[in-house]
Amino acid sequence: VVRGYFTNAIAAWHTYHSIQRLVYSYLATGLVMSGMNLLVKRWQLAATKLLTLPLDPAEGIKQIASASSQKDDEVVPSTANPAALVAKPVSIGSLVCGSTWASAVQDALIDIEMGDVRIPIQIATCDGALGVGEAVADGDQVVISYTSGGRTITREVLLTFDTAVEEFEARIAIADALRTAYYPIDWKSVVFEMYDLSLTTYTQIESEEIDNILGLVYLDKSALFDATDEHSYLSFTPLEGAKLETTKVDTSFITWRRYSDANGHIPVAQTIED
Repeated sequence: VVRGYFTNAIAAWHTYHSIQRLVYSYLATGLVMSGMNLLVKRWQLAATKLLTLPLDPAEGIKQIASASSQKDDEVVPSTANPAALVAKPVSIGSLVCGSTWASAVQDALIDIEMGDVRIPIQIATCDGALGVGEAVADGDQVVISYTSGGRTITREVLLTFDTAVEEFEARIAIADALRTAYYPIDWKSVVFEMYDLSLTTYTQIESEEIDNILGLVYLDKSALFDATDEHSYLSFTPLEGAKLETTKVDTSFITWRRYSDANGHIPVAQTIED
């Protein structure tokens, strides 16, 4: 039985991203063991005592700025796809389509840095915002295909329709965003689809990728932007060298210490239990 707990802990370790593993390395400081061994120890202890197993560490990106600037209804500089925004970097999760938008309505906005998938409007039909297909029903799915760090992910399920429980409602705020299993998403690699259970068919729907560091946007399905398309977003002046330090609850034990890079980014992860 204990061997099975060990195997399960190792399997969990191999699903973690690098920063999730790193937080265990911080926690193992002074314990004469690796971060992986610490996870195994915690897992086996919890399993043998019928306690809650260790949860996946929470992870994210902090963007550190000395100033910010809101850009409202900025017209795309050209109809080229991808297109460049006027200002960069961009606050993750802030970009939305502007008040003027002549291209196809986007069913998803995808911030590639952490694989965040935002849904601007509720998806009601199996062809998305186009709105002429079959109405979504129980068992239908929102799926995404992409590449990330050498991996090819095919039709990863983000949502499954369940009446009165999950009805593909809008998720435009970054706090409500879905997240892919792997990140960062490789630029221009996304195919965003709806699966219709009754017809057993997949239909690509509209999605827009956002590279917040380089200030680029890309339409995955539509060929080009319309000359009148607009975006609104928050840009910022990145602050390099800012220190982020966290400590274990009610102690001075440091569980994370990193510095912001030239883009103002600091990756961070923390275990839920600590």
